[in-house]
Amino acid sequence: MEFENLEMAIDRQLVSYNSARLSGNIRLGKDTYPKTALRESLELLRSLAVRTRKCLRAKREASCMSAFNKEINNKFAIYKPVPAKTEPGYRSKNGTHFTAYYSPDLTGSRVQTARFKRPIYKLPPNPEDQNATRVDIDYRGALSGKGLELFYVEESFFDLYLLHVQGGGRIKIKNPDGTSELKYLSYAGKNNRPFQMIYKYMLSKGYLKPGQAGIPGQRRFLAENPEKEEEIFASCPSYIYFKESEEEPVGLDNIPLTEGRSLAIDNSIYKTMGMINFVKTVKASKVDGSGKVEKVPFSRFFISQDKGGAIRGNARCDLYFGYGPLAELTAYNMNEQGEQYFLMKK
Repeated sequence: MEFENLEMAIDRQLVSYNSARLSGNIRLGKDTYPKTALRESLELLRSLAVRTRKCLRAKREASCMSAFNKEINNKFAIYKPVPAKTEPGYRSKNGTHFTAYYSPDLTGSRVQTARFKRPIYKLPPNPEDQNATRVDIDYRGALSGKGLELFYVEESFFDLYLLHVQGGGRIKIKNPDGTSELKYLSYAGKNNRPFQMIYKYMLSKGYLKPGQAGIPGQRRFLAENPEKEEEIFASCPSYIYFKESEEEPVGLDNIPLTEGRSLAIDNSIYKTMGMINFVKTVKASKVDGSGKVEKVPFSRFFISQDKGGAIRGNARCDLYFGYGPLAELTAYNMNEQGEQYFLMKK
C-alpha cells in the first residue's frame, strides 16, 4: 500500500478533469453521484496520502497507517463489482480477474541503418494502407517509402509484436552525432484485422508445448527457427500504429499512464475515467534458481485511466506497471483472481 506515484496519477487525472466539464451522473450499486464526485474523491485521497507521507516521516508506520485506514473507511463509500455469470469470479470472494501490461524499452534511430533497420510506423492517412496486414507491412514493405516511418529499431519483429500487444513503449534514440534522446510511443490506431496472440498458433502447430508457451519460449523458438517467423506472424494480421510523445504512453482522454497506478477497465461498462480502485491480488516478484516465478501478495490504489480490447466484464482489470525487467516479468505472469473495490467520497 505504499504511496509511490499515487499523487502523480491523481494529478494527471485532475488535469484532465479541469480541462473538460464533468457533467451527468455515475451510478454505483443503488447510489447515484454527480460526476463531480469523482474529482472530489481524488482530491480527498490525495490529501490523505500527503498527510500520511508526513506522518511516516515523524511517527511509527503502524500508527500512521492505522489512522489512514480509519480515514478511508470513514470518508469513502466502498463498492465491490459483481462479476456476471460468464466471468471467472462469479460468486467468488476473489471476483475480479487481473492481468497486467507494461511499456517495452527499445533502441532506435530516425535514420535507417544496418543496425537500426525495422520501422515503427505512424497511422497512414490512406485507409487502404492502414488496413495492410502484419505480413504485408513487415515482410513485404507495404508501407515502405511512404513517409510513415517514425523510427527504426534494432530489436526483432517479435519485440515489435510485443510493443503492439502492450500498445505503447519507450525508445532511446541514437543520433548520428553520438547524442541520445528518450521518446515515448503511444497508440495512434490500428488496421481492421483480427488480433490473436501468436502463442496460440504456435501451440496448435506443435511448435510449443503446453507449459512452455510463455514469452521466453516464444522468443527461443523464433530465434532458432527464423524460416517459420513469417508463417507465425501471419496468424496475427492485426497491426498497431504509434505516435511520438514527450510523455509516457497515454490512456483514455490523453492522460499519461502512471506506472504502478493506472489500470484499464471495460469502458463500455465504466464510461467515465478517473475512478479510485483498490486492488488486492498477487504479483510476480522474481524468478528463482530453477526458473520458477515467485509471487507475493499485492495491494494498492489504482486509478482507472485506460481501456483494452481484451478487457471485458464487470470485474476485469489490466494493471499498468511501467518500464523495466520487473514490469515485464509482472505483466507476463499475472493472470490472477483477486479483490477490487471502488471508492467514492461520502
